[in-house]
Amino acid sequence: MLRLFTAMMHQTFSQEPFLVSGLHGDQILGARSNQQDSFSILAGEDALVLVLADGMGGYTGGELASRAAVEGCSRAFERKSGLPGERMKAAVAAANEQVLAVRKRGGKDDEMGTTLVAAWIGREGVCWVSVGDSPLLLIRNEKMFLLNELHQYSEELDRMADEGVISRDEALNHPARHFLTSALMGKEIFLMDLREECFPLFPGDRVLVASDGVGPYLDSLGPAGMRYLSMLSAEELVRSVLDGINRDGAANQDNATLICAEIARA
Repeated sequence: MLRLFTAMMHQTFSQEPFLVSGLHGDQILGARSNQQDSFSILAGEDALVLVLADGMGGYTGGELASRAAVEGCSRAFERKSGLPGERMKAAVAAANEQVLAVRKRGGKDDEMGTTLVAAWIGREGVCWVSVGDSPLLLIRNEKMFLLNELHQYSEELDRMADEGVISRDEALNHPARHFLTSALMGKEIFLMDLREECFPLFPGDRVLVASDGVGPYLDSLGPAGMRYLSMLSAEELVRSVLDGINRDGAANQDNATLICAEIARA
């Protein structure tokens, strides 16, 4: 049985051959007037599930969509048994249905929608499902890796630049570069990244689930910054990143949400 946590948490979770020795999630508004990110953490005897959604669509539409997606996804994980892949597919479908229900109930704009990423951490490692551009990241050996596929038009633009169809500058400065190519909107889901076979984890790893408001800050960190993050506990890492974003104070800073699971030796 998985239990749902919706607030910040710090917990030890044992499994072989490693343990999750620290777990923490938090968020900031940035330069926005309302919070359109939502997240939850579910903990069971043999697995953790980290869920995050980043909403879009008007002043309140994004907030409602992200909250609905996280609630639908989390409830599906709690209800359904079976293999992680089966549960993740069911959770995405439930999240999408919940977004549709909110849109119907409130007569919300057609542009109302949300990203979703859910990371399952179990005995075999981490597997995941994601829709949109919320990143699932791994810090290992003082380097950061993107695990999931981001559904942004930037992927297509970069491919076109590689093939010589457009220039690199055109790709980098295209006005639609950050547009989503898939999202949960209560409609057909065009693209979904589902990893059913677990990616192995090792002591010293940090698994991060983030909204895209965290990305620019993490990308700006050089080797020394990544080395510093690798030394921190889960709670310290989350606070360090969010405090750094606040210190930078970008005028267009998006909401920023970050969850970190710290992997240690069993």
